[in-house]
Amino acid sequence: MDLISSVGTSLLAFVFVLGVMIFVHELGHYAVAKFLGIRVEVFSLGFGPRILGFTRGDTDYRVSLLPLGGYVKMAGETYDEDLTGSEEEFLSRPKLHRFAVAVAGPVMNIFLAWFLLAVSYTAGVEVAAYRGQPAVIGVIVPDSPAERAGLQLNDRIVSIDGEPTPAWAQVELTIGISPNQTLRLGLEREDGSRVDKEVTTKTQGTSELGTIGAGPSFPWSIEGVDPVSPAAEADLREGDAILYVDDSDGKRANGFYEIPPFVESRAGQPLLFTILRQEQILEKTIIPVKMGDMVRIGIKGKELVKLDIERYGPVEAVVKSFRRNVQITGLTFYIVGKIVTGRASLKTMSGPIEIARYSGAAASSGLIHLMGFMALVSLQLGIFNLFPIPILDGGVIALLAVEGLIGRDLSLAVKERIFQVGFIFLVLLMGVVIFNDVSKNLPFFD
Repeated sequence: MDLISSVGTSLLAFVFVLGVMIFVHELGHYAVAKFLGIRVEVFSLGFGPRILGFTRGDTDYRVSLLPLGGYVKMAGETYDEDLTGSEEEFLSRPKLHRFAVAVAGPVMNIFLAWFLLAVSYTAGVEVAAYRGQPAVIGVIVPDSPAERAGLQLNDRIVSIDGEPTPAWAQVELTIGISPNQTLRLGLEREDGSRVDKEVTTKTQGTSELGTIGAGPSFPWSIEGVDPVSPAAEADLREGDAILYVDDSDGKRANGFYEIPPFVESRAGQPLLFTILRQEQILEKTIIPVKMGDMVRIGIKGKELVKLDIERYGPVEAVVKSFRRNVQITGLTFYIVGKIVTGRASLKTMSGPIEIARYSGAAASSGLIHLMGFMALVSLQLGIFNLFPIPILDGGVIALLAVEGLIGRDLSLAVKERIFQVGFIFLVLLMGVVIFNDVSKNLPFFD
């Protein structure tokens, strides 16, 4: 039942997110065309047969059967129509007018991303507090690239390939977009000395993002206590956070990833647990015992990641949104460049299934999370549509630029061939991203 509910939430959220994105995009084309006096015959959300709608003036406003897209049909938009040369026809207009209509859709998506993110920053956005903190390593996964390269606990990552990394946000971003690559990490050790280490990243999970197997240490937040266990005898409670554990030899384990194996290897030994309970620090001595097939103290828990709220005034939020969207745009082109040059996998690309999954997760987390996700999708849609791929808006713009440079229109036969190639490319690309989506979500691809 939970699965059905989750799928239903994802589908509804996906339809809502995609519907808003498409509506805003097509509204841009529609509004500029109308402003310039070009006759708009159809404004459709979706493709295929018309389900419902109404006609006002010269335009049929409709919702069509297939929801994965939408379009604005203008008079005289294609060369296979019976063109009369009327000023109401798209192809009869000057190149500058056609450029304005083509670019208006992506611009509206980019504007929507800026607006949504500005509203989110005004309302307050949850961010993991550690991302703004210095990149001090608190945990190293055994047999990870970080361990093999000689990184140590409490090393601070101050640079990657010579670029400063003042906080975890920059470190995670740089490593994440560099899967299977060798990076030179500048480290500051506990004694203040500086060393450089070369680390070859690997990919993690189905995301194809890079990782070195090292990160900040998070407390272990207790979600449940077995009523018949050493933890219950020591009065550990739900909501307590285990900061660290010490043994009698002076060895210490920190955080969610180190504590379980530390405890499991010390059956029958008294261990000192340092606990955070409602801003109060407590110490509990607990002896792990064998429970079932494992040595444990009888708790269930998860990582405790502290969240901060970023909130700005209206003017600051607008500026912050602009800067954030510029940053994401630059990152998008950087990743696309790495894919084109073979330095990043095509598996980093996602399609409708992944968008639906993330839409559902964002919707379940609340309105602000959903708005942030919509801003990201809208920005990516705007950028993608500006790529010089035939059929897309960017392809129309590129052809207009070429014709402007050579001083004449390309022949109908040449344009048809260009658009045929563009159509095949888009079909193949869609096949790749859907396959990526399926492989990330179905277990037989693991």
